[in-house]
Amino acid sequence: MAVVATARRRHMRERDPAPPRMRVAAAVVAVVPFLVHAWVALHGYFGQDDFLISYRAAHADPLDFSYLFQDHNGHLMPGTYLLAWVLTAVAPLNFVVAALPIIAMHGVTLWLFWRVLVRLFGYRWSLLPLFAALAASPLILFPTIWWAFGIQLLPVLVAMAAALLAHLRYLERGAVRDAAHAVGWMIGGLLFSEKAALIAGILFAVTVLRGEAFGEAFIRHWRVWAAHLAVIGAFVVLAAALTASQTTKPVPANDVAEFSYRAIVDTFLPGLLGGPFAAAGNGATWATPPLAVRVTAIVLAVVIIVASRRVLPWLFLAGYLAVDLALVAMTRLADVGPDIGADPRYLADAVPVAVLCAAFAFRDRGDRRWPMVAIAALLVVGGTVSFVRVAPSLQFRDARDYVATARKALAEQPHIVLYDTTVPGGIIIPWFIYDNFTSRVIGLVPEAPVFDRPAETLYQLDQTGRPRPVTGLTDSVRDERGPTPDCGHLVKVGPVNIPLTGAASGRRVLKIGYFTGDAGDGVVAVGDTRVPVRFQKGLHVLYVPVNGIGYTHVEVTWNRDLQPLCVTDLEIGLPAS
Repeated sequence: MAVVATARRRHMRERDPAPPRMRVAAAVVAVVPFLVHAWVALHGYFGQDDFLISYRAAHADPLDFSYLFQDHNGHLMPGTYLLAWVLTAVAPLNFVVAALPIIAMHGVTLWLFWRVLVRLFGYRWSLLPLFAALAASPLILFPTIWWAFGIQLLPVLVAMAAALLAHLRYLERGAVRDAAHAVGWMIGGLLFSEKAALIAGILFAVTVLRGEAFGEAFIRHWRVWAAHLAVIGAFVVLAAALTASQTTKPVPANDVAEFSYRAIVDTFLPGLLGGPFAAAGNGATWATPPLAVRVTAIVLAVVIIVASRRVLPWLFLAGYLAVDLALVAMTRLADVGPDIGADPRYLADAVPVAVLCAAFAFRDRGDRRWPMVAIAALLVVGGTVSFVRVAPSLQFRDARDYVATARKALAEQPHIVLYDTTVPGGIIIPWFIYDNFTSRVIGLVPEAPVFDRPAETLYQLDQTGRPRPVTGLTDSVRDERGPTPDCGHLVKVGPVNIPLTGAASGRRVLKIGYFTGDAGDGVVAVGDTRVPVRFQKGLHVLYVPVNGIGYTHVEVTWNRDLQPLCVTDLEIGLPAS
């Protein structure tokens, strides 16, 4: 009964009007980093996975199960793919339009978590620094300007906060529909990221931290936990069936220790307290913060834990962090190495958990206004400055310039044919193998580029996005000498097989030298490629993109009603420009 009475009092406090000054202070704490984040996000661009997701969305049926539930590097995220389809259908490759849902969900996240804090603890000035740590943490602000990650994390944070509010209503009123709403929000989060499965653990922790004993919390609400576990179990089965295992070979204990140290000391603690006050690193990482920052973060963390004189909230936080770190260690550490600890993406979801645990740890402490406002201001300033400093590395300016350069050239030369070649690693990393191609990056631009068609002049984009004509082939094989004098290989009736001096494999370009007295249609077949071509009257060269494994000859077919076609020479190789 005491728990119920306490809950009712808290609920009544939440319904009371907030003190005007606190309302203004909380709004400033939320709005300042929110606006900075929105401005930076809107001035960013697509990068890496973003291009792949958009390209797949543009070529898919939104109701196709295999599209929505495809394996994305070991993740199931049908919500992401459905949203990508909508955004691509409305405005393909328009980053401002794509960024709007991220900005909106960021704002909703801040609003919902403020409501969670107030519902739990009432309107207290001591909540302001905690809210500032959430609103201005570079752990959240920095990686979410990358669309592919923002659209995974922010839906989970919205689901986490909304599920907490629904669960709190259930604990206060006992209504089954409130518990069902919490389960529904977790399902919604799972549509975007498997991290949403951890929401169930957060709800249990909050139930215990509000005053119920472990056994009581488990037994009294067992139906609630059973419903959550049933959903998690179904998701695990579905993910196991539809994705390739991301569990890698065992990693050395020292790598796990180094990774954990870097993730907590170099990334999580500084990021939670307004850091890192460092430069950007590679990709989504930041550089190791200065020693003074790391030492200060450790000392402050120890002081906060000791000063709280409560152990249980911190044990819950430690457990959550352990699960987060274990997931990364099992799925990414062997491939990437301990440096992955500098990537804030993997602990960003732990920020609101840390805030909640700290709120419970200090719930009965003093509530002096100005010290709390000062601490909140420091956190907002520090976090915002840190975010602005590291943000450029995830704005993908090189990708934006690459696409802009290509679009300008395509507008000037609208009829050129592009060979679909790889792009620089800063735009799409080679990790994606067959998806780090030009067509994934600029295939959706309004200029509608044409790829891999037979052409007398074939172009490929250079490292800056500028089209360059293919001027020769490297690593090539040629045709055997033709038997017909002054012609080479004579093609007049039926297909003619032209043998090569060696075997070729993979994506290549076939260069055909020919002449004929008539213009007409023909067919060229190489490996897995069989493509209609147009031969022009006179002496010409034709480039044909081809693909296959171990092909040893080229088949050419020509219209028998026209004058014969002479193939003077063939070469298959990699294009040079």
